[in-house]
Amino acid sequence: MQRTSVSATIFSPNEPPGRPRQAGIPGLPGIPGLPGIQELPGIPGALPAYSWFMGAIAPRPCLTAVFFAAGLLATVMQVFLLRDLLVNASGDEASIGVGLAFWLLGIGAGAWFWRRLPEARSRRETGSLLALLLAAGPALLILGRGLRLALAPPAGELPGLGMALLLAAATLSPAGALIGALFTTLSGIASSHWTSARGITRLYVVESLGSLAGGLAATLALSAGAQPSLALIVASLLAASLSLPATFSNLLGRRLPSHAVSIGLLVLAALSPWLESATERMRFRGIAPGISFRASLQTPYQHLAAGGDFPLHLYSGGQYAASFPDPWSSETLAHESACMTGTPSRVLALPGVATGSLRFLLRHPVSELVIIEPDTRSLAFLSSFLPAEDRSALSDPRVRIVNEDPRRFLARERVPFDLILLFGQDPVTILGARLLSREFFALCAGRLSAGGALVLPVRTAPMGLTGHTQGLGGSLFSSLAAVFPVVRATPGPESLFVAGRDATAVTLDPGVLAARWNARNIDSSVFSGELFRANFPPDRVRETEGTLRAAATRFPAGTDDRPVSFRFALARRQAETVSSPGRLLVWLARLPAWVLAALFLAPSLLAVLARKTFQKSPAVHAVAAAGAAGMTSSLLLLFSYQTSNGALYGELGLLTSVFMLGLALGGVLGARARDLRLATLMACAATSGIASLFPLMQKASAALPWTGLAVHAAALLASGLATGAVFPAAATVLTKAGEDARQAGGWLEAADHAGAAIAALAVSILLVPALGMAGTAWMAASTAGLALAGWGSRQEHS
Repeated sequence: MQRTSVSATIFSPNEPPGRPRQAGIPGLPGIPGLPGIQELPGIPGALPAYSWFMGAIAPRPCLTAVFFAAGLLATVMQVFLLRDLLVNASGDEASIGVGLAFWLLGIGAGAWFWRRLPEARSRRETGSLLALLLAAGPALLILGRGLRLALAPPAGELPGLGMALLLAAATLSPAGALIGALFTTLSGIASSHWTSARGITRLYVVESLGSLAGGLAATLALSAGAQPSLALIVASLLAASLSLPATFSNLLGRRLPSHAVSIGLLVLAALSPWLESATERMRFRGIAPGISFRASLQTPYQHLAAGGDFPLHLYSGGQYAASFPDPWSSETLAHESACMTGTPSRVLALPGVATGSLRFLLRHPVSELVIIEPDTRSLAFLSSFLPAEDRSALSDPRVRIVNEDPRRFLARERVPFDLILLFGQDPVTILGARLLSREFFALCAGRLSAGGALVLPVRTAPMGLTGHTQGLGGSLFSSLAAVFPVVRATPGPESLFVAGRDATAVTLDPGVLAARWNARNIDSSVFSGELFRANFPPDRVRETEGTLRAAATRFPAGTDDRPVSFRFALARRQAETVSSPGRLLVWLARLPAWVLAALFLAPSLLAVLARKTFQKSPAVHAVAAAGAAGMTSSLLLLFSYQTSNGALYGELGLLTSVFMLGLALGGVLGARARDLRLATLMACAATSGIASLFPLMQKASAALPWTGLAVHAAALLASGLATGAVFPAAATVLTKAGEDARQAGGWLEAADHAGAAIAALAVSILLVPALGMAGTAWMAASTAGLALAGWGSRQEHS
């Protein structure tokens, strides 16, 4: 395609669609094709004149700034809207997968729809699209929080996957659709200033670099504790500023909407503290009906909200976390746990002890109690609501608070502990499951004294263990038994799994436990040694342990590669809701691994069969397969790093930015090579290599934190490079075949994000628990392999 002149791409809002202005600057006849100054709307000031001048003289840099702004704003919106969805839906891993899938499906749908519009109308409405995108972030944030109140289930019921679907469809899909539509129309505009394939490649590469900057900016905002509404407003204003020269020079069609939106954003920025507080209160009314809102906190790790007076109710990520003070249950749990070892001198605990159990644990002969809490802000937030006795316990000289990831702390600690307490919530996320894997229990075993005990509270059932509760209990029991010679379990509904090395020390004998209690001379009005016989009757202990041992033979131990406990905890949570989609997820979780693998590969198999009837099938299939493989690889690498090093928020921006840099470099490489077969082969090889390297990555992460970061960053760069090479190579194939640049961009954008959406929905929820991370990577590599298998001659793809 021949490159068109600048005048062919500048349209007047007052002229019929598709008719270019051919006016020159009066008095400067030697510069043809530039719009006359008298035709500019009368906006006084130097900035519009400068912006017009830049757009007229240098349209390419102006458009490049728009491409960059689109990528930056898209990533910031994705991060903050997805985090807000997690809170609105009282989320677990299913909500994360649903949100990411709807975001990607929205991009694909927007690209698909916009490519069907007449080209003149598409270009004329580019400015309106940009204006909608600038306003979308804050507007959808407010909408999502309002819908959480409107869709709130009755008091006492859990929100299910159905609510997550509705919320994602209402918030993330519209934002994605605007991104997809804008990419499509910018593809057509870019082809007017570069050749078709080069224009699409320029857009893809620069947008990826903008996404890189957006990822870094979002991470910095999260680390600084920025309010989500303010972060979205600032990102929109920054994108509007970058787009200013192109907007003023009419490169993007209508320009009044984007200016009006920018003014509105400035007003919202001034009102953002009030807006954040009002919408937080509105959302809390949906999360905790009838409970008065007290305060909320955004940290890099989580969202916390507190409500009520006595007791105070704490919600983490929209899920109920604790109520305090609750002296009876807190004291009972503390005394039962402390008596599981004969000498609880050194105690290691997760932060769950801070909301009530800590002061009762300190009544035992404890010389040091270490609390591992990586989130410093959350503990400060909690302490402001704790009763005076619990605040005093936190300042006890025997208590040491370590702000570090538990796995990192255990890896470097050398002095053994007599008691390790793993108080926490069900592992309904992969992040939570990393503290219940066989590898984590091995770290605990290495830091446990010879007569010490590890205590893990597990919500089971008052009578028999069945269904997902049996699977969860069996998997956890199997994981502990793979590491500890002795594993015991108390009856439900709130069971204690107790593990250690010495059968005489790790015991549930009521007489032994009562003797330990009595020897410590602890004064208590709610607990006594006789309660051990009432709570741990020997016949029920034998029955519970027999059921768990039988379940452990059926359900494998959870590992870092395959978090089995997460699968059952997530399925149980969804089964407890009244949501039909939740019940569908429960049904899918029961399918054998080979059935799930077949379902994941089915779209690629159908694309191979459709090759003869759909001319664009090879190129579109290659991009969809690369999108699925790239999304799978990036998710798995982030999961792998998270498993070894803890919450991702500190390094998430860096790691995702490295992946986006790989996409940009891959885009340049694919544009130069112009060989779709080779590009798809690279995507297949990169994903296969990642599948083979997971054990090496885990070993590198265990050595030093920076080595794990370096290895995972290198793998993300390689994955991004291989994935990014496919899109421009496919664009070259379609434009050489006579496809219009805007149509080609729309087809490929839709295919890329459809493949990525399928991967986002399936990988974390279904495939990783069933196949493990390595097995899931091999499945993703197979999708790219099927794209290769469906090709004809080499000439079709180069």
